[in-house]
Amino acid sequence: MLYELINSAVANDRPPPKLVAMLPRSCFFPRRLVPVGVAFAFVLIALLLVRPGHAAAAEKIRTDGQTLLEQKDFDIAGKSGSGPDHEIRRLASGGPDGIAALRVITHAGADKPWKAQLRATSRFPVAKGDTGLVQFYARATDTSHESGQATVRINLQNAAGQYPRILVAQFPVDRDWRLISAPFAFRQDHTAGDVILNLDFGYGKQAVDVAGLRLSNQGNTPMASLPRTRASYPGQAPDAPWRQAALARIEKIRKGDLALVVTDAAGQPVSGASIRIDQTAHAFRFGTAVSADLLVADSGEAGKYREMLGRLFNAASLENDLKWPVWAGEWSGYDRRRTLEALAWLKENGFAVRGHVMVWPGWKNLPESVRRLRGTADEKRISGLVLEHIRDIGAATKPFISEWDVLNEPYSNHDLMDAFGRSVMVDWFDEASRLLPGVPLYLNDWGNHDQSNEPDHVRHFEETARYLLDHGAKLGGLGLQCHIGGLPSSPEALLATLDRYRETLGLPVRVTEFDVNTDDDELRADYTRDFLIAMFSHPSVAGVQFWGFWAGRHWLPKAALYGRDWTETPAGAVYRELYQQTWHTRDAGLTDREGRWATRGFYGRYNVEVERDGKTQVLAIAHEPGETGPYRVVLPPGF
Repeated sequence: MLYELINSAVANDRPPPKLVAMLPRSCFFPRRLVPVGVAFAFVLIALLLVRPGHAAAAEKIRTDGQTLLEQKDFDIAGKSGSGPDHEIRRLASGGPDGIAALRVITHAGADKPWKAQLRATSRFPVAKGDTGLVQFYARATDTSHESGQATVRINLQNAAGQYPRILVAQFPVDRDWRLISAPFAFRQDHTAGDVILNLDFGYGKQAVDVAGLRLSNQGNTPMASLPRTRASYPGQAPDAPWRQAALARIEKIRKGDLALVVTDAAGQPVSGASIRIDQTAHAFRFGTAVSADLLVADSGEAGKYREMLGRLFNAASLENDLKWPVWAGEWSGYDRRRTLEALAWLKENGFAVRGHVMVWPGWKNLPESVRRLRGTADEKRISGLVLEHIRDIGAATKPFISEWDVLNEPYSNHDLMDAFGRSVMVDWFDEASRLLPGVPLYLNDWGNHDQSNEPDHVRHFEETARYLLDHGAKLGGLGLQCHIGGLPSSPEALLATLDRYRETLGLPVRVTEFDVNTDDDELRADYTRDFLIAMFSHPSVAGVQFWGFWAGRHWLPKAALYGRDWTETPAGAVYRELYQQTWHTRDAGLTDREGRWATRGFYGRYNVEVERDGKTQVLAIAHEPGETGPYRVVLPPGF
């Protein structure tokens, strides 16, 4: 039979139709390179030589280094066992090259990654700085996703479940076996049993086979020399439709017609005048958190910091200096005088300044002078002390700050509301608005940028904002922190969440603390680009603020745009090019017979140069949304 099939394929230069379904979908032989029938004959031989159900693995799992755990360590009878949202089956020889596999079948109710999980614990200690490597084969045998792919997530943690996790990475898998490789660095020492590996599968109805899993300690092996399967996110592809639609929206909502009419002193139009315009400031706020000491220090490092800040941003926020314990003098190395000097420097140099934060209502974030009243007869004084603090810090910084985070992170910091009732939130906004009329007052929180990933958090944020508005609070904006980990949300999910806030609350949105925390420089650069495009394209968003930009002063140095030695990272290059080039307007031309010249430019401030007969006049204009008429330039007599 085999020989008949091969002879038929070669003679007819086509495969027998009934056997086409046997081919892996990756098999493709261009006709110009080899006759189809001959190609099919070779494929058919290969299929018959490999036992059904067993794919040969082209890439192999490494066997070097110390094995910390392997597939047999999964506690199938315990926490990794089948549950209401999933079931686990053992496949004795179902993996590549006939190795043992596990099949994880998730049901529609598995709507969170951890609802379907394999878990194993390490057997050996590791040292800070050691390089680790997670590897396993995976394939999808069933999926309800339109992409035809399933999803698996690595979630490596310590036994206490502390954040940030040791490693978090998400991978799509299709119906062909794929080797997943994820190197990482251990950031601290761990004893035997302290490292826990979770494989998460709770992404809706799907079935995924896993085989050959191994977590190894590669010692001092550089991560760059180890294999890596890149994490990804939906919408990352260069031709993703969402991006084209977003870029079109940017052209529509962030730019406007900009026209000049040049006349002489007698009011007559001037034709043939040379016009050059250059944008000097963007209306949209591109900001960063900054360190106050570097804004006022007299050192080469501080000078470089200020220089780069001025080149890259038009808005800023002091990272720590306005937090209540710092303002109260409880943090060493900080003082109120320097804080006010730094704010003055920002104002003098044209930065829009955000205040962060008036009230962070968890006990751990309050000054000691307030915490020690807890549980005493004087506890009732705390509400008044909060209002006094709002008045104090608001008045002292009033000349410098253009908007404030009044309430920070109520989702996880609600001790004051628990003690005194939810209405105290309204009191805080009322007090701030009396002192600072016209200043936008924000509700700021984390985990509120993706309704599909954090539905409970988004719902809480939305309900808190609605409570404030319904009770008369002067809530002026919504702060979305957007600290992004190794599992970036799809840009479409971000946009859908912004649409939801626009529909239900109708308030301006500010991204207040953006960063991307991953070891994958390319992923960070791609997501920085797409995140900024998505945010800049949405009409509700008034600005994006990074939570630091230089690794020398960043809470997550690897997430910085610039390294400690000021080397530009790929993400830094992406941001700089968008800010300074792609979304920056420079143009030139000549006025027509009516003295008119027009272009289309991003909203913001501009320098305009008008040259005629060797003489030049320079003026500044503000190009703002809603402008209907041309800007009129009157040349002085004798021009």
